[in-house]
Amino acid sequence: MIVKRSLSPARILAYVRRPMTWAAAWAVAVPLAFTLTGSPALVLPFPPIATLAGALAIFIAFRHNAAFGRWNEARVAWQSLLVTSRVLARQVTASSRNAVATGTADDETSRATREELALRLVAIAYSIADQVRPDPPSGGPQDARARAEWLSAQASQNPPVALLATQATRVKDAIRAGVLGQFDPISLEPQLVALNTAHGTLERLATTPTPRQYDYFTRRFVDVFAALVPFGLLSLLPTAPVWVTVLSLVLAGTFVVMAVVGAANDEPLAGLVTDVPLLAVCRQLERDVLETLEEEPLPPALVPVNGYLW
Repeated sequence: MIVKRSLSPARILAYVRRPMTWAAAWAVAVPLAFTLTGSPALVLPFPPIATLAGALAIFIAFRHNAAFGRWNEARVAWQSLLVTSRVLARQVTASSRNAVATGTADDETSRATREELALRLVAIAYSIADQVRPDPPSGGPQDARARAEWLSAQASQNPPVALLATQATRVKDAIRAGVLGQFDPISLEPQLVALNTAHGTLERLATTPTPRQYDYFTRRFVDVFAALVPFGLLSLLPTAPVWVTVLSLVLAGTFVVMAVVGAANDEPLAGLVTDVPLLAVCRQLERDVLETLEEEPLPPALVPVNGYLW
């Protein structure tokens, strides 16, 4: 995720290089050809091109809304996973300690159970991150016990689902052992469902793209507009070919950047700097769980590097 206010020109050029090369070629070639030949066939009336620009702006705006909707849905789902895990860790910790106070479970069993259930939440988060965005890889939890859970699930065809199934089973085991109360499932089960839902949402966003026709036609229409702009500007500035080139680049570049921004936001889990910060949230979750268990030291929080948070 980009957290700095100013964007890197090098990064921007990397995104817009291909369409801007196309736009620059037309912006230079058309006025140059008109200067050399003076052919009226190179001059087009500008109003139809301006009308195309208006229609294209509406199309790109629709594309932007769809792309931001996907990015925001990924952000909300990932934050939901963090909050739900915090709630589960708190509930399990409070219930297990209450079991010791009421004498329904001994301290050793209670501690082992709450550590297992809480730290498995960390393994679940890292497993989901690796599944929906394998690059850059998460590297797994810092805590050795959570890391062991994370590694144990790697052989499964769907590690997060396997870990969630284990979590549900171990909650039932803890109830039978007296570590959790008989009525705890009333509050715990909805949290497990919320984790499943967040996982399913992220899976869908990772595997189901926006209909490709939106992306394809947006790019093609921008290319057509970039090619037509210099012809239209010649009708307004026939004696100023340099200004035709400059204004063509400005007008085409505006639409190119708008289209590219929409395309980047459309893939919030693609391993790009515009992604939702999965790894930072995983680390924050790990820190929160360990703090709930009153353990130290906590692994360091991930911070932005050069203005980018992963």
